[in-house]
Amino acid sequence: MDCKETQRYMRQFLENELDAENAREFILHVRSCKECMEELTIEYLISGGMQELENTDDINVQMELEKRLASVNQIQARRSHLKAGLFVVVTMLACVLFMT
Repeated sequence: MDCKETQRYMRQFLENELDAENAREFILHVRSCKECMEELTIEYLISGGMQELENTDDINVQMELEKRLASVNQIQARRSHLKAGLFVVVTMLACVLFMT
């Protein structure tokens, strides 16, 4: 994913509307591109961070954003594992049905 695509997906990422494959590529790019990470930080502050600032006296925007990136990354990893496990189960079931 390049910078233009990443910037196009920022709003979707912040609103938890990014599909699994694009979310994975988005996170990889943002973590490796200083400019996109800065842009995401600004977008995060504008969208959700301002609300959090109203609710608390102290907020570490970078830490909150890192938590969000890690959380989405974990969710995507779990989905991948579930898909792989489902494939194994379906394959085993097909083999059992085929053998009987």
